[in-house]
Order: sequence, then C-alpha cells, then structure tokens
Amino acid sequence: MLLKPLARVRNIGVIAHIDAGKTTTTERFLYYAGLTHRVGEVDAGNTVMDFRPDERERGITISAAATTFLWNDHQVNLIDTPGHIDFTAEVERSLRVLDGAVVIFSAVEGVEPQSETVWHQADRYHLPRLAFVNKLDRVGADHERVLGEIRTRLGARAAWVTLPHGLEDRLDGVIDVIEQRWLVFDPDTHGRELESYDVPEAARPEARLARERLVEQVADVVEWLGDQYLAGQPVASADIRRAIREATVAGRFVPVLCGAALRDLGIRPILDAVCDFLPAPPDRPPAVGVDPSTGEPASREPRLDAPFSALVFKVVAHPSADICWLRVYSGVLGTEERCYHPRSATRLRLRRMLRIRADRTEPVERAECGDIVAVPAVKDIVTGDTVCDPGSIVSYEPIQFPETVVSVAVEAQTSAERERLLAVVGRLTREDPTFTYHTDPETAQLILSGMGELHLEILRNRMQREFNVSARFGRPRVSYRETVAAPGEGVGEFDRRIGEVQVTGHARLEVRGRPREPATRGMAPVEVELAGTAATLPPQLQRIARDALVDVCSAGGPNGYAVIDVRIRVLEAKLSDAPDRSVPLLASLTMALRKAFSAARMLLLEPVMRLEVRAPEESVGTVIKDLGTRRSEIHETAASPPFTLVRAYVPLAELFGYSTQVRSLTQGRGSFSMEPYDYQPVPEQVAANEDAFA
Repeated sequence: MLLKPLARVRNIGVIAHIDAGKTTTTERFLYYAGLTHRVGEVDAGNTVMDFRPDERERGITISAAATTFLWNDHQVNLIDTPGHIDFTAEVERSLRVLDGAVVIFSAVEGVEPQSETVWHQADRYHLPRLAFVNKLDRVGADHERVLGEIRTRLGARAAWVTLPHGLEDRLDGVIDVIEQRWLVFDPDTHGRELESYDVPEAARPEARLARERLVEQVADVVEWLGDQYLAGQPVASADIRRAIREATVAGRFVPVLCGAALRDLGIRPILDAVCDFLPAPPDRPPAVGVDPSTGEPASREPRLDAPFSALVFKVVAHPSADICWLRVYSGVLGTEERCYHPRSATRLRLRRMLRIRADRTEPVERAECGDIVAVPAVKDIVTGDTVCDPGSIVSYEPIQFPETVVSVAVEAQTSAERERLLAVVGRLTREDPTFTYHTDPETAQLILSGMGELHLEILRNRMQREFNVSARFGRPRVSYRETVAAPGEGVGEFDRRIGEVQVTGHARLEVRGRPREPATRGMAPVEVELAGTAATLPPQLQRIARDALVDVCSAGGPNGYAVIDVRIRVLEAKLSDAPDRSVPLLASLTMALRKAFSAARMLLLEPVMRLEVRAPEESVGTVIKDLGTRRSEIHETAASPPFTLVRAYVPLAELFGYSTQVRSLTQGRGSFSMEPYDYQPVPEQVAANEDAFA
C-alpha cells in the first residue's frame, strides 16, 4: 500500500563505478530520513544496505538492496546497486523497473569504465537521471573536469545545480546555484541540519555564471523557458526548477550536484533534487508488453484504476524460503485476490505481501501501481516473469542479461552431496540469471559459469556458508564461444512410428556467420529466418522452430561451446500429419542444424575485456610492457593527475590473477577495472595449445 499519493512516489536507483560512494551516500539518505539512528559506514562494516556478511567483509555491494523512506512529503523507493562489473545483472534488473536514477562519480577518478556501462544501461531504458560528483574533499578533486567528461564521454547535456565551496581540505559546503545560497552542513548531526547563508563575496562571480549557464542549458530544451530567456525577462527560481524537472523527465537534461558523502557535505540537496526533478510513475510512459493469446502489443497505463500488472525482477534465495521482488506497473492487487501468471497459464494468490526495508520486511495489505514489494516465491515464477489481472492478460518483455564469461568445475564427494549441490545451484541460478550450470558430457563434472572470478568466488562462499554445501571447486576458466567461419548446409530426416501413426519430418537449412561489427553486438546471438515451406508453417510451429534452433545453439556446437553470431536459414520444413506435429519438427531441425555445423567451418571465440589501468607515471612503462605479454591491444593513454590511465583490450584468459600483478608493478599504488567488450577469434597458435582449454 502506497504511503503517499502516486504523484509523490519516486522509484530510484543509485548506480556508479565501484568505490564511487554509492552505499556511503545511501546510508546518509536513510539517516536524514529518520530510518536509522546512526550513520552506517562501509569501513566499519555496519551499513544498513550492505547487510550480507560477505558485503561487510569485503566492503563492497554485491546484491542490490531495496528500502523505502519518506522525504519532503514524498515516498522514495530506493535500490542501492553494486558497482563491480561481476554483478552487473543486479544493475540491469534494477534499472529495468525504476523510474529514475542517481549516478555517482568520484571527483578524483571522474567517469570510469563502469560509470559508462551503467550510464548506457540507463540509456537503454530511457531512464531520467541526476548526477552527483562525490569525494570533493580528496586530494586531486576536480569537479569541472568531471562535468566535462559527463558531457563528452557520456554525451549528456548537464549543468551544475550545486557547486562546491572550496575543494579538498578547504571544502566547507556547497552553493545552491538556483537560489544563490551557501549551504553549510552541521557536522554534529552528520549533515542532517544545515544553515543557509549569502554566497561569500569571492564565490559570487562563479555562482552567478553557473546559474546563467544552467538557465541557458535548460532553455535550449524547454521551449517556454527559452522564450522567457530570449526575451530578456528575469527567470524566477520556481520557473528554473519547473523547467529542470520537465527537461529531466524527458531525458533531455541531467542536473549535476556535488559534495563529499563521507564528510556529510551536499547530500541533503540530492534528496531534494530526487523529489523536485525525477519522475513519478505517472510521468513515465505506459508499460508495454504483448497479449500472449494474440502476440499483439499491449500496454498498461500507470494508474491505480488500470488492470493489475507487475514484473518479477528479482528472486532472492534464502536457506529457509525464497522471495520474489515485484514492480507493480498498473492497478492494485490485494492479498485475497487472484492474479495470473502468463508463462505457466496459471492463476495464483499472493497471500503475503511485504514492503522491503533492506534486510527486514513488513507486511502490507495490497500492492499498488508504483509499488516495489516482495512476496514469498512461487514454484514456477522466475526473474523476468509477469503477473497480471486474469481478466486482462499482458506479458512484459523479460529482462536481458549478459552472457557468462568464466567457468569453474565443482565436484561433490558422494551422490547425496551431489544431489544437495544440484538443489542449491538450482536455487542460486534462479536468483541470479548470470549464474548458469551444466554437466560436462565427457567428464560428468558440474560446470558453473558466471561473470568473473569474484562472482564465482562469492557464489562458492554462499554455498558453503549459507547452504552448508561440501564440494571441491576447480580453478576458474574462460567460457569460450563458437561461430561459423564458412557456411554449411544440413538435412534432417525423422521417421518413426508413434502409437498407430507413422510420423515423418524433413528439414533442410543453412548456417552462415555474422560479421563481428559494433553494429551487430547488441543483436540476438542467433538469427533465424524461415523460408520456403518453413514459412508456411502455422505461427505456433514457427515459434517452436525458432526457439528450438536457438536452444540447440545455446547447448553448444561441435567443440561444445555455445554458438553465437550465426544466421540460420531454414529452407525446407515438411511434416506429416501427427497428433503433435512439434515432435517431428523439433527432431528434424535439430538433426539438420547439427549436420550443418559439421559441414561448416567453425571458429573458436574468446571473451575480450575493456581494461583500464590507473598507474603512477613512473610505472606506466612497466604496465604497458606487461600488457604486451598478454595479447593486449593498447587503445590509449591519458593523463588523470596524479595518475596515468592506460586503456586496452585484453583477452580474459590473460587476466586471471591480474590484480596481484598490478599491485606488484605499481608498488601497491595502481588499480584497474575491466568490463566485457566483445568476443573475438582465438589466434591459431593459441587455439592449437590444447592446455588453454583444459
């Protein structure tokens, strides 16, 4: 049940590169809103949002955490997301259901690789956002450089809404650019209380110029403010705020605030900006899905009186009982009312609904449009599923997650332990769609796959700590892929007697590779075209055919790795009459595709990472020399005083244990970050080394 009217609800996420200060900032939000009575600190291991033992031990966010609080008569539903690339799925699923975001940047490091990744994730969902430049109290802080990077590297129209007063150890508050006031935050209340003064004389020219530039930037994208500005009329503060909100909600402008979260400076204005500038659910476009019975588009307006619909965006595995997180897009559902699950075509009753408050929950009587709630997990529901009104069925597009890049073998000691291991792995893969598993057909080993070494290490620790799984884990290894280098054709024939009926099926298809170009990287890994007699199949059988071919590619090609960047053209598909015509269709297509792969020339692909190393100037040559031994392609070097940035593309296989090497090469002063960039062919001399794929 909403605590405030729908127009006063804000569903926001906090996103950033690792160590930019997301959780530190979020902890201040909770303290200022009265949700906590002390300020949680990451280094002290007592944060509210990072409540899992592994998060507190490592000082990083691993799993997205949600909570709800009130601010300025608004209800803020907030999700704090991880910053490490290994946990990008948590960011992806959160952004899918939010209405706005606060993006945090370090004033020293600026726009970092994961900053770009989360920014472009938000772009895909057309998510309005505001930016916060943090850590202005640190040596080397440069807020203007960061604003320039936001504009150039991220392509955002952005301007200051608050400015720092002083920098580094002289930082003593922020300037409200709109009101032209100097805000000083009380250290005794951790910044909860503030005093407002006239802008000091020395800072007035910069403050006035910032206000003029803010009005110019917004006037360029808000017509009525532009008319007022060009007419030379004075622009009132209320008009500026209204125009900023209009431009931000439309995605045409990004308000930028600044401060130092650890010193409690500049955080309250962020909460004010969330309420003033970010959208409420009714400000967002209708949620669009399909009607499963017809395949036609269907939408739901974000209104309380619309038919109920919600998306399951997260499943949380607990040793006792799993729970599902839902974002309600329309309507209302009470605990005594039934809803519909389109994927399994079943009716459900969600008898218990919970409001999430980090590691705690509290019961609510109903879920309403704009709500983010939790419910006890239902057996057939997984991440990305829709639940809706039985009388008005809609199915929303599932959440798309990146492919895994690292694998590890795991073995149980006994058959009983193996059964327990499989049960726990099944629950964890239900929670985390970027964690997958399969059994190696040659060794019978269980192979776990994830987004990186840290991802798999965290999952292993959870199995042992939370679920008491006893098993031996191997060393991480790269998850390779295959593609088609030269085309091939295959024919599949199915002829079998089923009951009293002789069932036959015939399929002929060809496979071709798809060029590895930037324009194709966001496309589905497998393209299927139905031509000839295949194009005359009923729509339901056509869908079955497409899904079956994609599944065969996912199961692996001749070398046992998933096949990507391939075009499959089904030239013929002929079926005899049968009680279930999908049986001969699936069998003949599978055989034809396997034969086509055998006839084609296959190419092995490896994941390549976009790497950024931050090193002292005197260590740059050593870092570049080391990267030269790792089959890297140096992209650029750039000054970021007091460090130099080295950006390169490096095969993931060459980066295992790289964190230790960077510390050694830079006398402990360097750091690095990386993110998946692409899959590229494995060089022949490397592919010839069988040990590389053991």
